[in-house]
Amino acid sequence: MRRVLLLVLSVGAVACSATIQPPSGSSAAPSSSPTAAGPITQNLTFTGPAAGTLTTATTACRYFAGSTQLNVLLTGSLNGQDLTFNIQVNSGYSGPGDYPVGSILDDHAANLRLEVGSYEGSSASGAGTLVINPDGKSGTLKANLSGGEQVDGGFACDKVVQS
Repeated sequence: MRRVLLLVLSVGAVACSATIQPPSGSSAAPSSSPTAAGPITQNLTFTGPAAGTLTTATTACRYFAGSTQLNVLLTGSLNGQDLTFNIQVNSGYSGPGDYPVGSILDDHAANLRLEVGSYEGSSASGAGTLVINPDGKSGTLKANLSGGEQVDGGFACDKVVQS
């Protein structure tokens, strides 16, 4: 299971480096190659088995136009332990707005995956709400994850690369 997750996250990291461009109406040409920036300010509070507040993270963010998919990968540290947090709208991403948080199988919904220390958890159907801000590269979320974990707060990408 961990190998599969690492593979998915690795592909997501390669696919997801940097600022979220809205899927339509953007006059600026999106960056064609992912670039790593320094840590970006975050404000995500986790409660439950992996309690703490994520204040900075390296971001890898990508919008896949052909599959209407958005992937936001945050990597950082929570209470001295490595953290990987993935926010993904599998299909139906249409730019800034509200998206329900659900499972990986839910269409037009975001799914969340968190790994920190010995905790590994993900969202299920009806788990909460994701809001992508008008800038297309930041947002807020409030959701439940498996094992009694909850996440609440704001996140940001330095940029979103469009594929």
